[in-house]
Amino acid sequence: MTKINKRKVTLKKQFIIRILMVMILVIVISSSIQLYFMLNQIKENVDNQARLIGGSIEQGVIETNLASEAIEHQLDLKLKVISQRIADHLDNQSVNDISNEDLTNLKEELGLAGITLLAKNDDDIVGTKSTDPNEIGFSFKEMFGPDDSGFLGMKDLLNDVTPVQEDVSYVDHNTIILYAAQSGVYEGQPKFFKYAYYHKKGQDFIIAPYIEADEVYKFTEEVGPNSWINKVLETNEYTKEVAVIDPRVVKDPSLAEKMYPPLEKVVYGSFELEDKKDKELLISMIDNPKKQSYVSKFGDQKLFKMFLPMDDGHIIYMALDYSKMSKPVEKLSILLIAFGVISLLVLFIMTARFFSVIYKHIQVIMNQIKTLESGDFTTQSKIEGSSELVELSNSTNHMTSTLNKVLKDTTKQAQKVQTLSSDLKSEADDSVEKVYALSIDLTSKAREDAYEINDFLEMLEEKLNALSKTEVTETILARIEEVRSISSNRAASATEITITLSDLMKSLQDQSIELSEISSKLFENMYQFKLK
Repeated sequence: MTKINKRKVTLKKQFIIRILMVMILVIVISSSIQLYFMLNQIKENVDNQARLIGGSIEQGVIETNLASEAIEHQLDLKLKVISQRIADHLDNQSVNDISNEDLTNLKEELGLAGITLLAKNDDDIVGTKSTDPNEIGFSFKEMFGPDDSGFLGMKDLLNDVTPVQEDVSYVDHNTIILYAAQSGVYEGQPKFFKYAYYHKKGQDFIIAPYIEADEVYKFTEEVGPNSWINKVLETNEYTKEVAVIDPRVVKDPSLAEKMYPPLEKVVYGSFELEDKKDKELLISMIDNPKKQSYVSKFGDQKLFKMFLPMDDGHIIYMALDYSKMSKPVEKLSILLIAFGVISLLVLFIMTARFFSVIYKHIQVIMNQIKTLESGDFTTQSKIEGSSELVELSNSTNHMTSTLNKVLKDTTKQAQKVQTLSSDLKSEADDSVEKVYALSIDLTSKAREDAYEINDFLEMLEEKLNALSKTEVTETILARIEEVRSISSNRAASATEITITLSDLMKSLQDQSIELSEISSKLFENMYQFKLK
């Protein structure tokens, strides 16, 4: 089976490649983990920052609303008292008996923005007398519709029925006082007033005194949510935009066009960084008022937007500069990753240098083994230190010395064997010739002796055969035959012995030649090794 040689890759190269791969893997994994935690930390920091800002704005809204409600309540009580004074002043008079001049005098006396008297006109309630000509002819039915709660409330007041009203600042059995709202009789620049509607039993009109709402709006602007929002924008460098939004108006923009109740899409603050997703999210929060947040791109800006629902249905919106807020954490993470990479590089360099020393020692031992492989048993490796490689080097040196000694002894023995085999071959050559000559002489002599004995025995046998046969002669004849057989056998044995001895000497000669060849080959092989 043929072996395919792969491209040789040194142990040092393998080690460096593997440790480099491990280092890269560790860097990638650690960087990914740090990036994951960094993003979570950024999100958590931004989220907490937004929550703090949102909590601050919400607290400002709550406090402002409480203060505004307190101011409005005081205004409500003031308007209630003023309405009662006007009713008492106009007591026992019909709406037709009252002139606009009378109302103007009362307005100036009481410090009001205006007074309007509302009276029934067919199935409608309209402004009949007023200090402001624009208020005369104002129709609740036409403005709000016949099914509007405001129009129905006016009818209940005239009929001395306690009105059922929502979204009003104050209501009792004969009074309805609205929140500050936009007047419906002015075109162009809108004007905001706080209206009260009071009906005294027995009178055929509703008294509607109203004051300018600047007091409430001025307070709201000075210490209300807008001031809180401006303060946040000034003091917090990460805040781009803050607003309190009414999601109902986002869903139905026509609600902002209604005079009452006063609704605005942006109640406080500004909402200029709006996008399509914001609108969808705000609409969804009407039925599912949960905190929502996400990161978005607006032009070149990367913003973190958060929407916090309030108990009154409004939404606190914040847009924070995500890039600026994430930059410190990103810098810290980059610094940590850089230190991690540097540490790994230092570790890699130290490990590579340490392995280079080990690899250098291994190379020394490998070179020694290669010299042993080439037949040089004189090389010794020298490694300093106290590591296992020193012990391996010492063991290799000891093995080299031992092999050197063994091979030297083997070389000496091979020389002896070669000498002895040469002597044996020489002696065997001489012995073969001598044994061969001796065997010829012995064989010739044995045959001659056998012929002599055989002639003697034949002569003796003729003599005995000439004699009369007796028991003695028969016995001698029988013994003559035995002697002839013995003589013949001895001659044959001598021949066989000489032949066997000749073969033995020949074999000994061949073996001595073979032994000489073996010793020569062994000696030749031993000369391949380099020994001390």
